[in-house]
This record gives sequence, structure tokens and C-alpha cells, in this order.
Amino acid sequence: MSRDVRKTRSYARGVVTLIFFVLAVQVAIFTIKSYENTKTVVLQGESVSGALSPESDKAEKPEVSETANPVKNGSDYQPKRRKEAYVPTNPEEIREEQKPEERAHSEAYVPIDLKSLSSRAKLELNSADSSDLVSLPGIGPFFASKILDYRRRLGGFAFKEQLMEVYGIDRERFSVFGDRVWADTTLISRINLSEATQDELSENPYIGSYAARAIIKFREIEGSGAATLAALVANRIIKAELVKILKYYFE
Repeated sequence: MSRDVRKTRSYARGVVTLIFFVLAVQVAIFTIKSYENTKTVVLQGESVSGALSPESDKAEKPEVSETANPVKNGSDYQPKRRKEAYVPTNPEEIREEQKPEERAHSEAYVPIDLKSLSSRAKLELNSADSSDLVSLPGIGPFFASKILDYRRRLGGFAFKEQLMEVYGIDRERFSVFGDRVWADTTLISRINLSEATQDELSENPYIGSYAARAIIKFREIEGSGAATLAALVANRIIKAELVKILKYYFE
């Protein structure tokens, strides 16, 4: 009985030993393969980094001689520019380069187109007549007569925007020709406020008949010399905002 037991134990130890031996061999094989794979990856990485490094580019890039074919050089090729002929730009140089007959032709008299110049010139409102006014776009004989009548009542235009005070000329119509007119204030006929009659005062659109009677009454009470724009504003005969425009018409 004991002999069989010893044989069984001996057999078991042999089996266990064989199993450990097989495992040890497999572990050794796995370790060797892992080491070889790691070494291969490292070598490949070094070869790739070496291929991408600037120094390797410099080392492997072939030198191109200056006399190489321009087509092979690609974008580095710059063709030689042809020497351009000198073209004179200075008027004196041009005159010297011209032939006598060309010089005579260039110095020939060229008539001035007065019609084109006048069309580009702005129209002065205080000296324009009816024919001048009808030349403006949007202004016919009817509006021309209205403008002349309003200018007479004022004594002259101080601003071109005063044309919009003429009956029938609104902002839309004025915008058509407004940039082609201007007003010379030195041509305005001014009136002496201390000596003007009631009719002359009432003729001005900014005064009217009611304010004209009040100004005459004020002069009778305070004296002719006391009639100034500032005094009329202080006594509430005219509005303060009218002083800015009335100063062009009264002295």
C-alpha cells in the first residue's frame, strides 16, 4: 500500500515539474519576441526621424547650379528682363524729342469751348436774369419769374436755400439744381432801418406789414436812431431768430 502511494506521489511531482518547465520555456520565448519587436520599432522610429530632419534634407538635396535648365528650377527661375526703351515724361524732354513739324502742331491754337465751360460754372442768383434761370433743370419761365419777384422783394438772396421759400419750389425740386447755384451777398441791396418807409419795410418777406407798422411807431416814440435790430428784438417787435437773416438786408 505504501509503495503505491510513493509511486503516485513521484508521478505527480514529475507532472508538476514538466508543467513548470513548459511554462518557463513559453515565458522565455515570449520575452525574446517582445524584445525583438521593441528593437524593430525603435530602429524604424530613428530612420523616420532621420528622414524628416532638416539636416537630412540638406544632405540629400542635390545642389542646383546657376547654369541649370530654368525649366527644372521651377519657381526659382527668373527670366532676364529686356531693357525697356526710355520714354520721356518731362514736358521739356518731350519737346526736345519731337520733330519740328510735330512741335509746331502741338503748339497750334486750340479754341476754348465757352459753352461747355459755362455749363459747368455755377449760376449766381443775384445777377442772373430770366434766361439764366430757365437754363437750370426743373426751372421754367413760371418759376423764373417767381424767383425774380422774390429776389426783388428781398433785395437779393443771402443763401441759395432761400429759393425753397418761393411758392412751388420744394426741397425735392431744389435738390435737382441746388448744387448749380450760389448767392453773392455783396450784391444785396440793403436798407437803412432808421430811414426806411413803411412800404419798404413791409415789402421784405421777413418783416411784413404788421411788424413794419410797429417799427414806424417805435421810431416815432424812441427816435429814428434808436431803431436797431437788437432794440426791435428787445421790444418784441421781431423775433430773435430773424436777426441772423435780417442783418443781410438792414443797416
